[in-house]
Parts: sequence; C-alpha cells; structure tokens
Amino acid sequence: MQSLNLSESSSVNRDKDSLWPCFLDIEASSWHTNSFPIEIAWSTPQGLIECYLINPDSILEWKNWDFSAQSIHGISLDHCQENGIHPGFVCKQLSRSFPPGSVVYADGGPFDQYWIDQLYAVCTKHGFSRFLVRHSDDVILPLLTNVDISKRQEYFDNLKNIARQKARGRHRARVDVEYLIELYKLCKAQAPSH
Repeated sequence: MQSLNLSESSSVNRDKDSLWPCFLDIEASSWHTNSFPIEIAWSTPQGLIECYLINPDSILEWKNWDFSAQSIHGISLDHCQENGIHPGFVCKQLSRSFPPGSVVYADGGPFDQYWIDQLYAVCTKHGFSRFLVRHSDDVILPLLTNVDISKRQEYFDNLKNIARQKARGRHRARVDVEYLIELYKLCKAQAPSH
C-alpha cells in the first residue's frame, strides 16, 4: 500500500484574525519540457500546509528524470515510487483546496503553473486546473509601496534572506511554502496601515 506523505496538517504561526494568500511550491523530476511534478505543497488562508509526494509510475508519459534536479531537492525516483501517492489523488486534494477561479501564488510562477497543468492533463477529465497560479511577487511586492522605489529591490532581497532563515530546511516543497508565508508576513509588517 502506498503511504501518504501528508504533512501533519501543520501550520505556521499567524495572527488569529488574519487570512493569508495561498502559496504553492512544486519539486519536479527535471527542468526539461517533459518534466513532471514529484512533490507539491500548498497553504490555506489559515496557514495550514498540505504536502504530498507523488509516485509517477502510473503515468506512462512521466519518464524524464534528471539527477541534477534530484541533487537540489534530494528526492530520488525510488523514494517517489516507494512512498509517493497516485497523482490523481493529489489533483483531488488541490481541487478541494482551490475552487474554480481561485488564485494561488508560487515563486516559480509560470513554471509551477506548467507542472500543475502537467498533473491535471493526465489526471482529470477536463485536462486543466480550474485555479490559477500566479507569481508570488504579485501579492507580496505591493506590500512594500511605502519603501522608496530606488531601495525597494534591495530591501525585498534582505527580507527574502530573513524569511529563508526562518524557514529552515532543505529545498523542498513544504519548506518553500513556509518561506513564502514568512516572506509575506515580513512584508505585511512593513505595509502602511489603512
């Protein structure tokens, strides 16, 4: 039986009354055009994070594996095959979390949208997700409008470094979603109050 790699429904510390944008991250088999997702994590507006390891064996088209990508995320094909779940189940969980028309933010932007499209193309009847993946900068950078525009990028880069230190761990989908939440919180703290 395949084991579920569901993150214990953990959450990142947040203010009781605030809802956050949803963030997503994907680890993939390679960086080639025929790559496929092997791990997906996303957050809810309440800060809960779900994370799934995917077993690619049931999808005939999913054969491209790049060991240089593996050296970055540390996930082997054997590990996916032994511990991953069916990609169709991941589609169901994503669709449950993000109703049609929803927007989820990823720092890979179009790359993450591509891997979501790959997943939905082979696992659903309609062949595409009904939610949209946008770049995380679209929701995070507007929080820094009170920072001088000539210094904004440097300031943003410094906040990214702080957020990365708070979300410690190897480059994996869950850790990268935690990083995006931390970055959002840091930038939100700089936003002008209304």
